[in-house]
Parts: sequence; structure tokens; C-alpha cells
Amino acid sequence: MIKQFLILFSLFVSIGATAQLDSLPSDKDLGRQHINELRNGGALVVRLKARTKTISAYLSSGNKSVADRIHEEDTKLNKKIVEAFVNEFRFCPVYFIYANASRQLINDGKAEFLNSQLQVDTSIHLKTENFLLLDYGTSMLNESTNSYNYTYGHTTEGSTPGNSQAFTILDKQYSQLHSPFPYIVYLNPLEHNAFSKAVTRLNTKLFTYYAQTNKKKN
Repeated sequence: MIKQFLILFSLFVSIGATAQLDSLPSDKDLGRQHINELRNGGALVVRLKARTKTISAYLSSGNKSVADRIHEEDTKLNKKIVEAFVNEFRFCPVYFIYANASRQLINDGKAEFLNSQLQVDTSIHLKTENFLLLDYGTSMLNESTNSYNYTYGHTTEGSTPGNSQAFTILDKQYSQLHSPFPYIVYLNPLEHNAFSKAVTRLNTKLFTYYAQTNKKKN
């Protein structure tokens, strides 16, 4: 009797789980939702790397030269990213923050936004709740690994070894989106102006997907 009850219970649980999965939106539905929200009043928030804890640790230990080198590397990288998006990205408004400001942005929609010179600009305010995040980092097996993740006060800094560098679009839970949404674009280090060309490709992919999605919808 107990065995039969367990079998029936397992069956009901399985049926319930399947029904719940069936009720979840598909990647196509989510992609359509994200692309339309992004294009129609949404925004892309680019998260820039800032190894502040690493720099502070080196300064505290008297290694100013190492701290200065890390700061210079981060600044150089961030300026390339910002310049590329300012000059090449047209799909939706774009904002810039340091990655360690992400939690505040997600929680209350406020953060210290940066201008094109990487300076905190209090006149910049996010004008929408519909935004996606974008990270620059390493990629492996067609998935991008966030190379600077700040959560709950614990900071992981540095890069995960991967095959190539990429820009990856994430949702507000820091999870990368899925195809058919064009959530990732790779950089070709052999290209001249690799950052600008990658952003141009991302911009084109988003416009193309938006047009295709709404054509199919209509």
C-alpha cells in the first residue's frame, strides 16, 4: 500500500513539475519581450571593471607601483569600451557604471553613473525600469563568464581563462540571455579597433533581430 502511494505521489509531482515547465515562457517569447522593451524605452547598462579591493590591498601592503599598474590597465580597458559604445551603439540609450555599483542599481534603480570620461556624473539618471546589463569578459563553450562579479559584499575579481573575449548581455539576475536573442558578440583581437567593430556588430544584430521578431509577429 505504501509502495503504491509513493508511486502515485511521484507521478503527481512529475505531472505538476511538467505543467509548471510548460507554463514558463520560451526563449523565443523572452527574446521578443527583451528586444521590444530594449528598443521601446529601455536601456543597456554597461558594467565596467574596477578592481578597487585589489588596488587597496596592494596600496596597504606598500606596493603602489602594482596598484598603479592595475588601475591604469582597468582605466585603459574601460575607456576603450565606453568610447566604442558612445560612437557605435544606437539601438537604445546606454549607461555606464562600475560593476560594484550593480547591487544598488538592481535594488533601487539608482547608482553612480559615469560619463564618457569615467567620472561620476550626478546629472545622469536611469530613466527606465526596463534595462539589461552588459559585461565584457572571457567566453567558454559559447557562454560568457562574467569576469567581475559583485554580490552580497563578496567580491570576485580577475578573469576566468577562456577562448576569446566577448560582450555579453545579462538580465537583472546577472544571468546571460539565450538564443535567439543576440546576447553575445565576440571580439576579434586581430582587427583594428576591435572594440568598436564588436559594438557595431552587436548594434547591427540587435536591429536585425528586432526587425525579424516584429515582422514575424505581424
